[in-house]
Amino acid sequence: MFEVMIYGGEAGQKQPLLIFHSIEFAMPPSQAFCQRMWEAGLQVIFARRPGYGNSSPLPMLMMTKGPVTSGAAAIAEAAMLRTLVDTLELTDIVLMAVGSSNPICYRLIHMLPNLEQVLFVNPVFKQDIMDVFHPLWFREMLKQIITSRSGLRVAESGMKLLIKNDPIAFYRTILKKSPGDMAYLETNARDYTQAGLIALDTHAGMLHYDSIMSLTQDPLLKDGYFDGVNAAILIGSESSDHWRAEMQKEADRLNLPLYHAASGDIFCAYASPEDVLTILHHNAPAERNFVERAVQA
Repeated sequence: MFEVMIYGGEAGQKQPLLIFHSIEFAMPPSQAFCQRMWEAGLQVIFARRPGYGNSSPLPMLMMTKGPVTSGAAAIAEAAMLRTLVDTLELTDIVLMAVGSSNPICYRLIHMLPNLEQVLFVNPVFKQDIMDVFHPLWFREMLKQIITSRSGLRVAESGMKLLIKNDPIAFYRTILKKSPGDMAYLETNARDYTQAGLIALDTHAGMLHYDSIMSLTQDPLLKDGYFDGVNAAILIGSESSDHWRAEMQKEADRLNLPLYHAASGDIFCAYASPEDVLTILHHNAPAERNFVERAVQA
């Protein structure tokens, strides 16, 4: 079972923009974002991934070290998401993978016959990125999560205590270096409160799995992995110089175009809907002109 939000009612009214979320924010984009996509001919379909909210989790056996580090858990999740796509009968899919959902989604793309294009938002491929996380306590918490089960338990307890005390303050601390992210948070504070509640109910195994998949190097990503896939990368202009430089190296290695959103860092896509539309238009097949219609509206 998946928890799904379909903007505008039933799926199939417009070309689907299928969005999968990151570890820190299991919430759909704002109504303003969804409406802007709708005006441009795209229908936002957002699904909570397995183990988040009311979506059925992966089997606990898949959360153990072997399946996680081998990539078997990620393949299992991708297969579950493929089943969701089939159930919703989606075609001509535009996929947007955000943050820690990227490792699952770049497995999923090779399972989808109806994929038109994909936008990877803030992906970690093989770049060195641990130092970009701020503040220092947040960086150390991530290191604890991925290095040991005991570290995971300590980090989980500390993180959930902070969120329980004040979820908005927790997110503000993480996002304070990005004016675009902070503006998005303040405008959509209720969503962040709800995201905090979901985080409190998320099993530690999911935090461990998502963190390992997104913060450690993935041997699957060999040169040429994205050959034949209509894919692009989006990162925020408010991200650090180190992050941008490392991402450029990986974009060049994997032969993917790299774009910089005008606003935001972690939430650059949600904070910059016009940039998302521009990228999708630039990379769309010739017969698609949804952005041109939106600009004239």
